[in-house]
Amino acid sequence: MYIIKSFKVLILFVIILASSADAQPYVQLQPTVNTDFGKVYYFLCPTKVGTNPLNIKPSRLILDSKGEVIYYKINYGGLYTGDFTLQPNGMMSYSFRGKFFLMDSTFTIRDSVKTMNGITADLHELQILPNGHFLLLGTEEVTMDLSSFNMFSGNGSPGSDTAIVTSGVIQELDENKNVIFEWHAWQYYTFDDVDEAFLNNPITVDWTHFNSLEFDSDGNLLVSSRHFNEITKIDHTTGDIIWRLGGKRNEFTFIGDSQQFKGQHDIRRIANGNITLFDNGNGNASSVFHPASAKEYHLDETVKTAELVWQFVDQSDVYSTALGNVQRLPDGHTLVNYGTEDNNSVIFNVVDTAWNKVFEISTPNDLISYRAFCYEKLPWELPRPIISCTESGGQFYLDAGPGYPAYRWSDGSTTQSIQVNGVDSFYVFVPIGQGGFIRSEKFVVINPENPCDMASVSMVTEPELKILPNPASDVIRLIAKTAIKSINVYDARGILVSTWLGSTDEIEIPCASLSNGAYYMHIQDVAGNIIIKRMIVLHP
Repeated sequence: MYIIKSFKVLILFVIILASSADAQPYVQLQPTVNTDFGKVYYFLCPTKVGTNPLNIKPSRLILDSKGEVIYYKINYGGLYTGDFTLQPNGMMSYSFRGKFFLMDSTFTIRDSVKTMNGITADLHELQILPNGHFLLLGTEEVTMDLSSFNMFSGNGSPGSDTAIVTSGVIQELDENKNVIFEWHAWQYYTFDDVDEAFLNNPITVDWTHFNSLEFDSDGNLLVSSRHFNEITKIDHTTGDIIWRLGGKRNEFTFIGDSQQFKGQHDIRRIANGNITLFDNGNGNASSVFHPASAKEYHLDETVKTAELVWQFVDQSDVYSTALGNVQRLPDGHTLVNYGTEDNNSVIFNVVDTAWNKVFEISTPNDLISYRAFCYEKLPWELPRPIISCTESGGQFYLDAGPGYPAYRWSDGSTTQSIQVNGVDSFYVFVPIGQGGFIRSEKFVVINPENPCDMASVSMVTEPELKILPNPASDVIRLIAKTAIKSINVYDARGILVSTWLGSTDEIEIPCASLSNGAYYMHIQDVAGNIIIKRMIVLHP
């Protein structure tokens, strides 16, 4: 007999943190691959699980196309914040303290949403539909007699006759947050649909473990049950199960994928009609090793075939115990976020259709992010502070503008303006929203005698320009959409070290004779645009 015990409980994702002072305002990330494939923005929520000697706090970040932090919000209370993303209606959303919060372009919270009818919030998923409705995941506790299921503890032990089973719930709320659709997993699944590998406790059982929900292109629903190794398609009108993909009750013939998927996350229907997901894999020594991977399947929902048409495996000897997502970008690139991978410092990377990495973010501190997202453009302009350059009494100053309650410059200054005394790259963070900080574009000074002349510019707009490779040791190659007219290369002291003149959109600049270090390229195209690009020379 199943006895429903739904009750309102605030789920707190608590990260155990040390008590030492912060070493930096936000976590340190490293772009270990960066081919400068275009102007994009990355959203993620890095956090540290387990031993945390540096007292790293959970945070929400936006990175620019170079992997540099341009927005951050630290949760100093140590509570996890996740699923920081951009919704189709232009609002940003994130999960925290049992709710999803919605922010506008000024990072001001305008609304919040959570599951209703006493269903406990499951903060894996929020989708805002075109009609303004909200799709959410939740959980409820169901008492079950599991004494006849000899599936527990890895040795075939029986379950409790009064086991408390956490079962998944799907809710759709209208624009006024009234429940108009509710689906309860225990009414449609049988207990032994679960993978025994997830049954460690015979008394309290995390059963379905829903972790993603997708509004399908035909108006029905796709839900991922991690502990079933299954994707289920649900009729959005009747609630009936349409089909089941993967796991014990699989109805499909897999083509080109004998291992199928294990502990998967992030089911998505993409523009070409296929589905993508993150296959977390399986590191169980008693079975064939199953690495973490991004997968794309072509489904024939009539004859029930699932053909693996694309896959990316970063490391064939690494699997992911939890979290992760896959995002197909409009240009065909794919972002892969690895969740809690063992023995891997990579948080996410972006790969092209030929499996080449074009971007990658790593961390020396083994941080993880539930999901990560890449956006080629935002539906609004980021309200970033603008640095101006002025001269007074023979001294030069950079000014971030008035009206901000605080200033955090890259050189450590905390005043509205700073004096310029040499060649450097400057930026400033100012407060925005409720506790967040947003960064200016960089102001690069390469002429210390007159920082305000055209040799020093704010990098506000840049024509599309690729620099390959960067770092470089022998030759650095520039590829531009608009023909380049001239390039002056300056070292960190502002001394001109090389010049190129011409009119072409592809250029090779020798750098074998240059010493290791950072250089600034002052680039002018035939349209008169001036671009400052930083290049690194690194000889093996």
